[in-house]
Amino acid sequence: MKPVRDGRLAARLKTALGALLLSAAPAVRGEEPPPVRQTADVVVSATKMPEDPADIAAPVSTVTGEELRRQGVKTVAEAIQDLVGIDTGNGSDNGPRLANIGMWGLKEFDALLVTVDGVPAGGPFNPSLSMIPIEEVDRIEIVKGPQGTLYGVSAFAGMVQVFTRPASGSGGSVSVGGGSFGDRRWRLDYTRDFGSDFLVRIAGGQIRGDGWQERTSYATDRFSLEADKKWEGGASHRLILSTYRDTSHFGSPLPVDAGQPIPGFQSGLNYAVDGARLDHRVYALTSNLQIPLKTGLKLENTLGLTRDDQISVRSYIDTTDGVTATATGLNLRPVETTFYDDLRLLADFSLAGQHRLVGGAALTWGRTTGDGHGFDFDLVVSPQPIVPKLEDIPNGDNRSFMDRRTFFGLYVNDEWTPVRWLTVTLGARYDRVSEALTSTVQEIGRPAPDVAEDTYNDGQWSGGVSALTRILEKPVGPLDVVNAYVSLKSNFKPAAPNVLEAESARILQPERARSGEIGIKTRWLEKTLSFDVTFFHMNFENMVVSTLGPGGLPALVNAGEERFQGTELDLQWRPAAVKGLLLAAGYAHHDATFVNFSFLTPDGQLRVVDGMRLELVPRDMWNARLAYGAEKGPGGFLAVRHQNIRPLTRRNTFYTDSFYEWDAGATWSFAWGMVSVTGRNLGDSRHYISDSEIGDSQFYVAPPRRVTAELTFKF
Repeated sequence: MKPVRDGRLAARLKTALGALLLSAAPAVRGEEPPPVRQTADVVVSATKMPEDPADIAAPVSTVTGEELRRQGVKTVAEAIQDLVGIDTGNGSDNGPRLANIGMWGLKEFDALLVTVDGVPAGGPFNPSLSMIPIEEVDRIEIVKGPQGTLYGVSAFAGMVQVFTRPASGSGGSVSVGGGSFGDRRWRLDYTRDFGSDFLVRIAGGQIRGDGWQERTSYATDRFSLEADKKWEGGASHRLILSTYRDTSHFGSPLPVDAGQPIPGFQSGLNYAVDGARLDHRVYALTSNLQIPLKTGLKLENTLGLTRDDQISVRSYIDTTDGVTATATGLNLRPVETTFYDDLRLLADFSLAGQHRLVGGAALTWGRTTGDGHGFDFDLVVSPQPIVPKLEDIPNGDNRSFMDRRTFFGLYVNDEWTPVRWLTVTLGARYDRVSEALTSTVQEIGRPAPDVAEDTYNDGQWSGGVSALTRILEKPVGPLDVVNAYVSLKSNFKPAAPNVLEAESARILQPERARSGEIGIKTRWLEKTLSFDVTFFHMNFENMVVSTLGPGGLPALVNAGEERFQGTELDLQWRPAAVKGLLLAAGYAHHDATFVNFSFLTPDGQLRVVDGMRLELVPRDMWNARLAYGAEKGPGGFLAVRHQNIRPLTRRNTFYTDSFYEWDAGATWSFAWGMVSVTGRNLGDSRHYISDSEIGDSQFYVAPPRRVTAELTFKF
């Protein structure tokens, strides 16, 4: 009887929702829409509908979870670092294992929308990459350039969509592994099929490690409970409850002067206060609902609710003579609560050609509260760091803050194919934004606190138009597909609030990106070989950067206008004669410069950096990868990346050397599981991977050579 009740429930849902929504939906003809052409990759990020990447008027990249597991991937940086034009590495202000992802030469931490199963990771205000369960990835999709039409205020320079593995069948797996720097981990995954298309899955595990810098140990505990239900007629619902605890002891960046590390400082040593850490205690709910209303018309809803209790203790060097130094730090207890919901209609219909229409509404609400204190201390730098313990340092001030944001957006996007060889896409979105910020700081010994309050309310449009033409009517010799496209996009995002110095806390000016793209996509040898070329130009207004404010302390400011332009080439070959073999190579030329930006130094001098290149952005970078993996038997991979010289300073007075980095690994797959061994940064390159947005002229260094091994059993 249970299947009957489930079927009736689905029918009632469809009837009720259809009655409310069909009157506002476009007319839909009764014939079935044409099927999506299935190739090696089918992506949904660019249009919220399954599409062949060759038919998308944007540069897109994908990587599968199976590939990541065969390559022993343990972090987000490792997962996407071999995709063309992606600039990333393990290490940033958010922790030694978290990346600051760069696309098109833009490496602003909140410039990209990062989602897990459609829900922004950490909310769209400041992506929390620690929320991504890298062991559970089904696939990762990356779309470059502004994506404001469908995804709103946080996707103004590109997006990274992570999809986790859905429950499937009955059975599970257990894995154990470990490696360099005391890394050790285990994970359990089990799915139970209860019949009537109802699956329940549990997954969890632990990670422990010492870190490559001293005093940078880490610990992660993760658990999730998932329920998947399908009904007659195609309706489905996926519900995930998850929690994780992540503790990462903070490792300081390396202070640099005149292009070289300041004498006395070493990359493997830690100059942060003893007790520096970044903790997350996260509780999250994710819901994905799909209800077919009739042929060619579907209702979808994505909902996410997250609470993140944090501990953030970090410190940065202020002044040094190479033997001793002074440092400033913050000890904060932020609590972030976010709610996200996206309700949309997807329609396929014929009207003067074929249309694929997506329209919907999205609401994001978030609140961050926190309290804590600031502190200053002295330390010994050389020959060995001697830093005080956090509990031994007196408070310099007491502070608290509250930031509340509400984004509400209405959007519509239509892919219109009037004739077989042409697809025109038009999209628009209106976002209403409301934000309130309150910050209080009281210096120890002062009778009254300093209170800063700021509000922001605005409505802004984003949108885009593109055209893709299919040049070939049918294959010509080894050439199967030639598609050319042109695209214009616009996106805006309210800037991150400035709470670094509570006395002057304020909401910065909103950021806006406008881009133009021209590209060509080709498929060869029965679509086993792809070669894509993209030319892009993006103007960026009010990018948030860090400068030294009054007193020499770092402060966030808007940086006028920047220009990001360049070319990217992507080649991938999966030869039909050798199943499981992949050869990939990519080249990117990125020209990232300040168009209009000037600022005052702490001593009042005006600095104009118009025409200067952005820090740590290479002009040229390339990557190559060879991978093989059979269903049973041996496998392995070899990957190499190169970047040329990069400016270290905003005035481009000093540059860092070019570098090569390469990884390799081997696997053996059995009917009962898999054994893998992976080596990272085998050449032991110690290049700079990102600059601190808080510490001035301080850079995070690539982790040294390391090896991990893992054994997985299936049952």
